[in-house]
Amino acid sequence: MCFELLNILIKTGQYECSVYYQNEIIKSTGSCSRKIYLIKNGVMKIGCYTDQGEDVILIVLTKNQVFGASSIFIDFYSYYIYESLSEETMVYEFDKSIMQKVIKGNQNLYKDFLSIVGKEYQEYENRIKTLQIQSAELRLVNVLFEFKEKFGYTSDNLGKVIINCPINQNELSNYIRVSRVTTNTLINKLINNQILEYKNKIIVLIKSFFDNYR
Repeated sequence: MCFELLNILIKTGQYECSVYYQNEIIKSTGSCSRKIYLIKNGVMKIGCYTDQGEDVILIVLTKNQVFGASSIFIDFYSYYIYESLSEETMVYEFDKSIMQKVIKGNQNLYKDFLSIVGKEYQEYENRIKTLQIQSAELRLVNVLFEFKEKFGYTSDNLGKVIINCPINQNELSNYIRVSRVTTNTLINKLINNQILEYKNKIIVLIKSFFDNYR
């Protein structure tokens, strides 16, 4: 997703490019939020810890998605964890104060900034809608559709979609807020119904999957 504001900052060199390796955490989290981030390549996991110390996956983002935008004009301490899930994740980092100056110099860019924030909120809103679904099976199905859009591609003329899932089954259970046993049962049901294949984080959605879940 391209935005004029970010394009201007990139063209004028007013950004930093950082590479984070698998399971590496962006160092600035937990401190006063000073940046927003654009994923150039790779996958990032946004998570947090509960009061009980449990690691919760909030959302998984990929190429051309922005995070951290909602805090750009507010100084507060962020306790989100930004973690790379790819072997290498390239991230463009934009300083909050520089973005403020550019927007002040061109008020038309303020609408563009609001679009950036809106895209970020839309991702979280979609996640909330998924987690509000009572059925664990339908929560899983919604996540499979989410991952289809973010990580999937059509493999042949048979209507199969291959998803390079960035998280393992334990993390998938975390993502849909059920136990590993429940997730395994749900996946086995879909496999037995011959509408899904799953091996080593590769998920294949058969055409009949889309016939069953529209």
